[in-house]
Amino acid sequence: MKDTHDTPPAEPDHVGRKRRAKPAQDVAARKERPLRVLLACNYDPANAATVCDHINAFTRYSRHDVHVLSAVGEIFDGIKLSSFDAIVIHYSLALALESYVGPRSRRALAAFQGAKAVFIQDEYRFVNATLEVLETCGVDIVFTCLAPAEAERVYGRVREGKLRRHQVLTGYVPHWLPHYPPIPLAARKTMVGYRGRTYPAWHGEQGREKVRIGKLFKRDAKRFSISTDIAWSESSRLYGREWVDFIRGCQAVLAVESGASVFDFDGAVAARSESFAALVERPHPIPGLTKKASYEQLRERFFSGREDEIDIAQISPRVFEAIALRTLIIAYPGRYSDVMQPWRHYIPLDKDHGNMAQVATVLRDTERVAEIVANAYAEIALNPAYAYSAMIDQFDERITELMVDRPHASSHEGVGAKFRSAYPVHLVDNPHELRRPPAARRLGGRLLRRLGLYGLFNRLRRRK
Repeated sequence: MKDTHDTPPAEPDHVGRKRRAKPAQDVAARKERPLRVLLACNYDPANAATVCDHINAFTRYSRHDVHVLSAVGEIFDGIKLSSFDAIVIHYSLALALESYVGPRSRRALAAFQGAKAVFIQDEYRFVNATLEVLETCGVDIVFTCLAPAEAERVYGRVREGKLRRHQVLTGYVPHWLPHYPPIPLAARKTMVGYRGRTYPAWHGEQGREKVRIGKLFKRDAKRFSISTDIAWSESSRLYGREWVDFIRGCQAVLAVESGASVFDFDGAVAARSESFAALVERPHPIPGLTKKASYEQLRERFFSGREDEIDIAQISPRVFEAIALRTLIIAYPGRYSDVMQPWRHYIPLDKDHGNMAQVATVLRDTERVAEIVANAYAEIALNPAYAYSAMIDQFDERITELMVDRPHASSHEGVGAKFRSAYPVHLVDNPHELRRPPAARRLGGRLLRRLGLYGLFNRLRRRK
């Protein structure tokens, strides 16, 4: 990444680095034919486009022959896994939960003799359950958002230390967004926009920041005559083209690091704190008058001293989206996975909002804003290191390494066109252009997932 400072920043761990060259015969063997890779996921364009971007990247950029399987539950029923060289479980399927990957499918994965990889996000949840499944299924490599030292602490004992770890980001620059033309700052209707989400108390301070930044900025913006469109309710969330239009219509958007402050290894923190909060709540017909347990009360009872045991703070895919669409970032200070620097790529907002006057002054300086946005766009959005193709290059290398000493799948049964005909998945090339489906359809999908019938519904739909 280009930088005007005298000393360039250290290369982040998630950026691909040169490794010891493999023997020439190994390289030649790998080029004989691409590996047949089965990518198991839950592809749902109706939800966040960033998940679709991530899945699309495998078929768009991988040099291997990727077969996409979108299903939940007993995902491998009817599939001859021996026809594949490698199986990848995508983060859209929570491997720790049987509702996403059922018992039969776990046993099939354990028996599979090829390379096995898992992409994991929100790693602070279901930790022990995830570790157990990684162990019993004999997973070879986990693509984690944790830095190497933290990944060692979490995954180091799995398979007696044989589980490989490779750091990736939570998301990358979407393929299409840098091509959207920028809207002049003066033509944007909103000065600062934000969409947050309220997280359970046990997510700790990092979870609280995602609402706090919106509340405090919305409060203070009135003093500085800054127009805002800030909300944090579920009903206010935006998807697809609505989200793109929202970002492009704002001169700036707020941001914090993604993740949580509490790593809930056995699930007890979430179970106790959420149960307690629900039981002591005193509902009122007027929602604002409902009495709930305070954050301080829940922290003291259930996770005092448990915050920041594992550092999971990351740059959010939303930051990449805003940068690619050439909108200014106003963010709490943080590392942001060593991707962006304060005042060069974003405006830092003190966590107590004490420098709000300074932020407001810069926000009104059109040339200064344009300079910061241009820096971020050129050095991050257009930087090959932060493109999905870079992630897939790393994936291809790791999965190829795993197959060096293993025989390739000998069976060709049910692969290629036959597989794609039997298990069709319509990959949306640009999910950011989609309009959200009607509310009734969204509710129906959630109900099917809750009842564990979504996989059956998809199989019946394919037969029609």
